[in-house]
Amino acid sequence: MKIITGCLYHETNTFNSFPTSVEDFVLVEGNEVEKRLASTEVFKDNGVEIVPSIYATALSSGTVKKEAYRYFADKFLSVLEKNKDIDGIWLHLHGSMVVEEIGSGELALLKEIRACIGYDIPISLTLDIHGNLAEDFHQYVNIVYSYRTVPHVDQPEVERISAQLLVNAIKNNAKIRPSFKGLPMIIPGEKAVAASEPLRSILDKLKELEQRKGIISANFFICHAWNDTENTRSSIFVVPESEEYKGLADEVTEELANYVYDRRHEFEFNATVLEPQEAIEQALDEPSKPVFISDSGDNSTAGAPGMSTLLLESLKDRDLQDKKVLISAIYDPDAFHQLNSHEVGDQVAIKVGTNIDKYSTPVELEGTLKAKGDLLGYLNATNDKVGETCTLSIGNLDVIIANRGDSFITINHFTRAGVDVNDYDVIVVKQGYLFDELSAISKLDILAMTPGATYQRIEKIEYENIPRPIFPMDME
Repeated sequence: MKIITGCLYHETNTFNSFPTSVEDFVLVEGNEVEKRLASTEVFKDNGVEIVPSIYATALSSGTVKKEAYRYFADKFLSVLEKNKDIDGIWLHLHGSMVVEEIGSGELALLKEIRACIGYDIPISLTLDIHGNLAEDFHQYVNIVYSYRTVPHVDQPEVERISAQLLVNAIKNNAKIRPSFKGLPMIIPGEKAVAASEPLRSILDKLKELEQRKGIISANFFICHAWNDTENTRSSIFVVPESEEYKGLADEVTEELANYVYDRRHEFEFNATVLEPQEAIEQALDEPSKPVFISDSGDNSTAGAPGMSTLLLESLKDRDLQDKKVLISAIYDPDAFHQLNSHEVGDQVAIKVGTNIDKYSTPVELEGTLKAKGDLLGYLNATNDKVGETCTLSIGNLDVIIANRGDSFITINHFTRAGVDVNDYDVIVVKQGYLFDELSAISKLDILAMTPGATYQRIEKIEYENIPRPIFPMDME
């Protein structure tokens, strides 16, 4: 048995005006790909000959440049052209990649693959639960298995499951045609956390459906709300064991679609939700530490630029009540370059803010260069250095300035930047919901309703391309 494996992962935010280029991806090729994928152990356990292609992953950001998609697609297709004697293809994709002049990057790649190998060779995908799947996506793939955690911590487990399902299908010579249904609803990620209702019950429902004979995968895709396309909406994707169970898969798809849609009004924020100034006041009044404030409108894990200076402007001249506060991190390449030209310990006067919009107005700061460090990657690249940071200390306020947009989602992100999370009472992060390591130490999570490319009040966003009518913009 011979299977091609690979990963091309990007969650696109079409409200971010900065396009995503090749350089924004972490890329490994050849045998190094096997080390990055949990599917590798499953395939080796089953005696599969693995043909690794590419592993390319990037932080959520703006629309992917056409030439960037072409660069990665051509790398994958070149491996495919040399190995047409394969029995299957296994890929880890996101589901919400948008490419200039093309649209859905995942759909485009699948179409190119099918044009090369036809429809007899099975394709199995691991997908993010925040995928925006095209209406005809299911026609080009056989097996899909999505993450079952938000925040995401189960990618390795899901990779192993989708890999084993592919092996089983090949061994059984199963012909699989999945069922799909789009739902007229958009749910921002911060209203759909796995530990809270109704997503908790929906995920339990998926497990229940997968226990039915003939159903090997039942998936609910929440959607990626800050992706203004014809595919932006929740969806249901059900995979039968074989052609024999296609009718059952259709029935399960309808059942699951009705179950989810009937609970659409139950999706609510699970953190303390406050306007920006109220968020700061409550954080400073909280006696325990650390308190995390999510700058939710500039959430770089969902594709915002990470350049907003709104909370910095509010904090810099404020009485911090002897509290130690950290902002992590503001993306400003010019400010970083100026800071990086100094030595740690130097007194520095600088303006921070790219002035690309009304949310990134430059803020004048004067303080001590406290640290220089590394900027780590996102999700599948949290041990990869993707940029650099400088930390400026202004009294009790520390501000990390980075030379690219990213988010501090693990404790090691702070450590590698040269700061200790234990030193701070209040920590501002460019996130929505807190990622697991931060949530575990947080005494209070505050979701600040800041404006920006990931504005949480989606009913106020001026979408142009989403299907209508749709909830919550069109309540009926």
